[in-house]
Amino acid sequence: MGGAVRLRYISARAEARLISLESLITRLCRPPWPSLLIGGAVGLAVGLLVLDPRFISGTGPMWTEPQNDLVMYLVPLNYYLADAWRLPLFSIPAMGYPEGGSVLSNDALPLALLPTKLLHSLTGARVNPFGWWLLLTYALQGVMAARLLVAAGERSPWAALAAATFAVCCWSFLFRVHLGHVAVSSHFVILWALALHFESSRRERPQTLELFVLSATTLLVNPYLFVMVMAIVGATGLSLLSRGRLRALDFGGAALSLLGLAAIALLAGYGGMLSNPAQLQAEGYRMFSWNLLSLFVPPDDLLGWLPSVPRDATTGQFEGEAYIGDGALLLALIGALASPRRTLRAVRRHAWLCAVLALMAIYAASDRVYLGDRLVLAYDLPAFLTELWGYFRAAGRFIWPLAYSLMVLPVALVFRAWPRRTAIACALVAVVLQVADARPFLERGRAATSVAYPDLLGERVHPWFAQHERVWQYPSYGCGGLSGPERPFGSRDENRELQIQLAASRAGVPINSVLTSRLLKDCAAEAAWAREPTFESGTLYLIARTAVRDSPPLRALVHSHPCVALPWAIACSTRIGEERTPPPGGKPHP
Repeated sequence: MGGAVRLRYISARAEARLISLESLITRLCRPPWPSLLIGGAVGLAVGLLVLDPRFISGTGPMWTEPQNDLVMYLVPLNYYLADAWRLPLFSIPAMGYPEGGSVLSNDALPLALLPTKLLHSLTGARVNPFGWWLLLTYALQGVMAARLLVAAGERSPWAALAAATFAVCCWSFLFRVHLGHVAVSSHFVILWALALHFESSRRERPQTLELFVLSATTLLVNPYLFVMVMAIVGATGLSLLSRGRLRALDFGGAALSLLGLAAIALLAGYGGMLSNPAQLQAEGYRMFSWNLLSLFVPPDDLLGWLPSVPRDATTGQFEGEAYIGDGALLLALIGALASPRRTLRAVRRHAWLCAVLALMAIYAASDRVYLGDRLVLAYDLPAFLTELWGYFRAAGRFIWPLAYSLMVLPVALVFRAWPRRTAIACALVAVVLQVADARPFLERGRAATSVAYPDLLGERVHPWFAQHERVWQYPSYGCGGLSGPERPFGSRDENRELQIQLAASRAGVPINSVLTSRLLKDCAAEAAWAREPTFESGTLYLIARTAVRDSPPLRALVHSHPCVALPWAIACSTRIGEERTPPPGGKPHP
């Protein structure tokens, strides 16, 4: 009898192992890869359609003669490659001396610049990674949209096609690429965070290692995106905690992840910023907010046949642009109407995520809430909160996680609630609408990434930078600039100053004036120089004409030294010739 019992026991164990093996094989034979490949193919196809090949390779006219924010990426790239390795890793003393600068202060995509510098150190090759990163961003946007759909329980390739199209052909993503916001365009990390939330919820275990990789990646991409991702990660942890699914091992993993993020932040140089947090604040919290209409009402130039509807009441609410697209909007409405009970169950199950998305939307709208051009709600925050919100003045961007949730998740709802053929038909109609919606923008993209901006300095000026050891501009860009603090961003005067910074970085000479995402300059110390100015040998001085006119000591110094009057500044140095030009308001020196 004992032998028979033992035989049955061995047989039962063998059968259990076979069942487990069969289950494993089944899972391996049905991986999410087809959906991910479809998503990646959609993103890559749109990226290749929109981006000029020379822009991708970093050699096109938009890189050789750039404008606006693209200069903000090239200047730290040039200085970073020319500089020695140092700690913190992304510190650049020559950029914005005497205070110095950092890749972080220019939002110049540290994650891409670190391997670029390593390649340069090993081989001497100079690579512009930003065009390649944007192309990768398009592909990953599609991949992560498909992954979010799979995490929500839907593996249909047609559903993946719809989700990827919605995420790639939406205004909030395409608009950022069009503006040249290379780092902020990396919206795939938001989709990645949402996907990990649903995967962790389904498995009832946190994906600790991948959550850490996501957080570390986003930390080295963009601070705004990092805060959004961490909010979603926090919602994931709270959701599992409320269901009693977190173990001591999970808490230990979370603690180690936080220590790892802190170490990366210190190595990167975020500690230096935190030592003087006041310099990270900026005005504009209410101005750069989210307008409630922009989530569901398209911009005028997308459709053209709708009457014009105000969607920007502050002239800065473009930062909260989040229109999800015609196709995504159609499927979201169908999904909500098709199965309201299923929708409510999903909201209850993911209550913590919904709460976090709602809180980010409230923050995005600011304490002055606009519906079109109407102020529908106004309230005053405590002083400490108003000061805290100044760290992320473009509050409108925090609507993006909600927008992407509304784009992708209804696709899974439709495919679950409706018959397969009906769901596929609805998805295909929505895809056509989404592409038609974004078509004008997609057609403009190729031209927009192949345009050269005119040179505003002149052939006479460019050689001067390489002839000097450093450049001193007064006032510097952050302290008023050559044409005054009221210059509009994107204007010729503003771009001329950016070209000065780019020329100095290409010549490899330090410059005191640099565009940064937050003001790092000590403008009071800079103004003190003008009260008792001196000219040092080997320095090229570029001084605002109004500054010379209004400062007797500076006017006297310029009058007694070799200086050249340019249409936009007074340039002084013994190395640019002995021509003496009368300063504004002065007479020629005898």
